[in-house]
Amino acid sequence: MKGDFTSNLGRVYGIYTGGFAAFVVLLAILEQMGVPNQIIGYLFVFFTIAVYAGIGILSRTMQVSEYYVAGRRVPAFYNGMATAADWMSAASFIGMAGTLYALGYDGLAFVLGWTGGYVLVAVLIAPFLRKFGAYTVPDFLGARYGGNFARLVGVAILFTCSFAYIVAQVTGTGLIASRFLGIQFEVAVFVGLIGILVCSMLGGMRAV
Repeated sequence: MKGDFTSNLGRVYGIYTGGFAAFVVLLAILEQMGVPNQIIGYLFVFFTIAVYAGIGILSRTMQVSEYYVAGRRVPAFYNGMATAADWMSAASFIGMAGTLYALGYDGLAFVLGWTGGYVLVAVLIAPFLRKFGAYTVPDFLGARYGGNFARLVGVAILFTCSFAYIVAQVTGTGLIASRFLGIQFEVAVFVGLIGILVCSMLGGMRAV
């Protein structure tokens, strides 16, 4: 495709959406033709991994600003879509649903805290990181307060806060892959993460 990264976003989203819709229709046709569910599951998982890998390869970059913040050139509409997709993940659909099922109304605290945390980060932290020119919170803390101690504190806090989310995300990925592929959960975790890792490690925020 000709043009820079941002000018092609609309076209890329259009192609992706059309391709996804066509793939869903194809799976429905195969199901009506009597194709076994296990075959359909394999097609679904491997198509998803292939798409993520393709996005990572096409979006690969060696520039720090492109990797961490997509060059700071992505329009707000697409940034909002990426944020929404990040929130509506396996951790939300499976982890939050399971929490509400197990804890009842008490589980709403996790839902409100999760959603409210996104809003607080977007309003109170992200704009200042952008103005400061930092890519991560530990970078900001290290530059703002000097030395590596503040940076290490920031890293420790982020790891602690992210741990619950990552556990739910990886568990959801393993459950989905194991159900569709009919394999053990331990193996399914690695299979499900292959495409995500290829995508995020090569393209960074450009791929996201």
